[in-house]
Amino acid sequence: MRHDSDLFAEENGVKTKTFHKGALIYKEGQDSKVAYLIKQGRVAVHRIIGNKRVNLGERGPGQIFGEMGIISGEKRTANAEALDFTEVIILDRPLLRTMLVKSPRPVQIITGFLVDRVKTLSARITDRPSGNMFYSVCRVLALHYKAAAASAPRPGQFEISYAEVCRAIKDILLISQIEIDEIVEKLAKMAVIELTEIKSAFYRADPLLDTKKKGPEFVMDRSLRIPDQEKFLQVAKNLAKELRPLSDFSCDLEFMDLSDFAQEAEASPEMIYRKIGFREIPANLFFFHKPSALAYIERMGKAFFQRARRPRLKIEDLETVDDITAVDNATLQEVFSSLGFHKLAVLAALAGEEAQEKIYKNLSKKIAKVVQDESRNLGDVDEDEAAGVEQELMDRIKSLKGLAS
Repeated sequence: MRHDSDLFAEENGVKTKTFHKGALIYKEGQDSKVAYLIKQGRVAVHRIIGNKRVNLGERGPGQIFGEMGIISGEKRTANAEALDFTEVIILDRPLLRTMLVKSPRPVQIITGFLVDRVKTLSARITDRPSGNMFYSVCRVLALHYKAAAASAPRPGQFEISYAEVCRAIKDILLISQIEIDEIVEKLAKMAVIELTEIKSAFYRADPLLDTKKKGPEFVMDRSLRIPDQEKFLQVAKNLAKELRPLSDFSCDLEFMDLSDFAQEAEASPEMIYRKIGFREIPANLFFFHKPSALAYIERMGKAFFQRARRPRLKIEDLETVDDITAVDNATLQEVFSSLGFHKLAVLAALAGEEAQEKIYKNLSKKIAKVVQDESRNLGDVDEDEAAGVEQELMDRIKSLKGLAS
């Protein structure tokens, strides 16, 4: 089917250009030198805001995109990506201005008004994020590798497809393939990662001789391996600091994984898990990558999420009153019988909801009522007193279990 763009191209002899599916035609912040008129294919216009992709619309055959920068003289305010194989007609500033000048005066006035309106709306969306793109790429690479390695049959010999990891990086970050290649090459030169070329070749059939002739080899893909996952991010972080003054990248991840969170807090991931379980850390600090989370739910089945199995906690690992949820009832009843009402009330005031319920469950109804009332009337518990009572509880439990206090 012919479009107006076909007639335009024939009559004006302008240049055309093609983009494969997934190609980034331009990105936010680049100079606006040309606009594009779509002959065939589809183009998505979007912005990356707070590590999220905000879609601003799609363009199809006969529609123009990228014209705002030429009309306003400012840099690109969004990104354009080919959704299919796309062919466009390139419109430079003189050509676009000529088309505008030839249009009726009311159309020119409306166009100017729309330009100002779009600029205002675009500015309200958000400011452009900034940070260290080098380290952001390394973090996404580490997360992707870790997730893939977890399900590998032989973790020690595990490798991933370079093309696959590049797609994962571009799904999250606003970055071109050239920039990814540059970062990966730096990591390979530092021996932080290992890249292995996977070559292939085309075979041409000879109908006369009924044979196949092998053509020249080409690199079909590359496999990527991280020899030391534990040290990878630390080395990448040090490299990122050295490269920061020279870096032209201006986008960063707004989110960190749990390991990064623990590292910044100078704690172990296990401690962060426990604090999340005890609801000491607000739930709104943690997010799931939606495609990965939905795939995990589908793989595990919804029945898996209906019950939670408590990990077994060793007696020697008991630290706080909330840990008594891992202690058997008989032991707790014997320990509680040796503590006075006031100390039990202090423990109940310190305990979380689950541990508090276990305290009352292991007391007679009459005593539980007295402890509950006194706990409510305590007000602010003295920190030194609370620490002492909590330590006494731990010592008594461990002593009863045959462990030295």
